[in-house]
Amino acid sequence: MKVLEVSNLKKRIGSREIIKDLNFSIEEGEIFGFLGPNGAGKTTTIRMLVGLMLPTYGEIKICGINLVKDKEIALRDVGAIVENPELYSYLTGRQNLMQIARIRKVSKEEVEELIETVGLQNRIDDKVKKYSLGMKQRLGLAAALLGRPKLLILDEPTNGLDPSGIIDFRNIVKTASRKYNMSVLISSHILSEVQQLCDKVAFINEGVIKSVEDMNIAIHNIEKESLSLVVSSDMKEALLALQKVPFVASAKERNGVINIIIEWDMTPELIENLVKYGVKIEEIRKNRDGLERRYMELVKGGVK
Repeated sequence: MKVLEVSNLKKRIGSREIIKDLNFSIEEGEIFGFLGPNGAGKTTTIRMLVGLMLPTYGEIKICGINLVKDKEIALRDVGAIVENPELYSYLTGRQNLMQIARIRKVSKEEVEELIETVGLQNRIDDKVKKYSLGMKQRLGLAAALLGRPKLLILDEPTNGLDPSGIIDFRNIVKTASRKYNMSVLISSHILSEVQQLCDKVAFINEGVIKSVEDMNIAIHNIEKESLSLVVSSDMKEALLALQKVPFVASAKERNGVINIIIEWDMTPELIENLVKYGVKIEEIRKNRDGLERRYMELVKGGVK
């Protein structure tokens, strides 16, 4: 079942086209990453997905319901954190959740279950003004999960969190998705966050989706990779030898290290060629890992 379907989505502000013909979908229970640099169009897209902004053209369906035509019905299945969670600082965490629970007709038992899910049992009766940023994010997540939405939308949810807070937040999202079979759309410019959390990723830049890929495929679907080489033999001879290897795209020396760009998965062959040409290798290592290489190819125009 497709929980979210986005078709030919466009957004124009004045004479400027911000979002250009986006097409993607999210399956039930899937965690979907929206990955791109700041200014790529992630937040503008998300504001359209939660009904805060109308598209210029295109269609958004949530559980088969057209968002523009039946906004209230479509958004019943959506929980979201867009920018910062809206919380009453003078109320306790529990009071904040109960305010929303009454509006959504959510039982007290469900509220208690969510408090435990986000790990706020020990601080839920403190006033929110005493909460750390990480605790506010947890409370905002609990609020978004009230009513057990089929789609959870998170816009840069770990901004400002320390490493421990990021790990905690990531684990909570994973647990909630599995527990409630809930789909999640999470936008981020942080590569490691997407790589460790998502099942599928859309690479977006300048309002265009460059590719939508399964996470396992994305980290292997690489055209080129970057290596660093340290040699104990003559540097000039090593550079001349690298020029003779057909799958080496470039080789440049800097501070005693040769930075090499080669075709993907050709490192063993590179070593064989260097040995054949008499280059004595002291150290060779890969510079980029998994999703970062793919991101550089699709969003930044190639491995640098």
